Amino acid sequence: MDWTLFGWAGIQLEIPTEWEISGISGDEKNGYMRMDDQEMPRLELKWAKTRKKKPDLHATLDEYFKLVRKNYKRAGNVSFRRNVTLIKDEDFLKGSNYLGFSWKGSIRANGLIVHTPGTKRITIVQVMGRLKENWRPIVHRIFQSISDKEDPKHKVWSAYGLSLAVPANYKLESQKLLSGYLLFTFSRGKSRKISVERYGPAEVLLNEYNSDDKQLETWFRARYAKAIRGYGFEVTPYEYHGDERITFLGQQTRFYDSVPLSPVLILDKLKKRTRLVFYMWRCHHTNRIYVVQSIGRSDVSEKLGKEVADSIHCH
Repeated sequence: MDWTLFGWAGIQLEIPTEWEISGISGDEKNGYMRMDDQEMPRLELKWAKTRKKKPDLHATLDEYFKLVRKNYKRAGNVSFRRNVTLIKDEDFLKGSNYLGFSWKGSIRANGLIVHTPGTKRITIVQVMGRLKENWRPIVHRIFQSISDKEDPKHKVWSAYGLSLAVPANYKLESQKLLSGYLLFTFSRGKSRKISVERYGPAEVLLNEYNSDDKQLETWFRARYAKAIRGYGFEVTPYEYHGDERITFLGQQTRFYDSVPLSPVLILDKLKKRTRLVFYMWRCHHTNRIYVVQSIGRSDVSEKLGKEVADSIHCH
């Protein structure tokens, strides 16, 4: 079984690679996610911010059990256990309060409810399996990999094989998780944004530009015509690990660019202009196109865009 690191809203854990997101709602403060394999639901993740320094985890678990009973009552009775010892390592989730639990109905599940003071969040992680399935090694590996620590620098976000790290002070603004297209958009304030897009299959998308010597660039300029309008770009194509890559460093153009100005005034105008940066590449191994876009009012946008692009490993 192959495993991968999964991250969402600051929560990280390892999961089997064949598990994929089947449902998601909420935001970084309060949310829910479910992951399935080809046969059944496998993992549920719930998180919520709390103002309480020592929240009553048993009371929260009571409410969660009510939801489980409601969702699975059609399949018969559901029995619950709490204070279940799932991890014996004394350093497990050090600094956090947690309880182990399990339940059994038409399927069975093991779970943890965790309160992490650093993030002021209560997280419930539940792993599900069939009644006669030997899934305890999977449960242990997932639980032992759980991390909900406040990383002052980055947060990991993952979906459908795409994993990226974004500065922690950027908040998730929106996402689209479709079979042939993924989008994550993050923002900091009103003027700074970072977005990551993944397209596929690349061969189909680029097919109409087969006769073009600059096939990938031509596709990009057609696809992002509206986004790049009003910007002048320095374009740098190169190859990295067999993948065709292009960097677009853009700067907002103004009507007075052709008007002679003093050097001091020119420098002043340039500092106030919006910077738009794209890092894009075609991954031949996975047959996908990746586009990282960063926008802001300083050279920081270029650095941040490269930082996020470098965190993505397409194969």
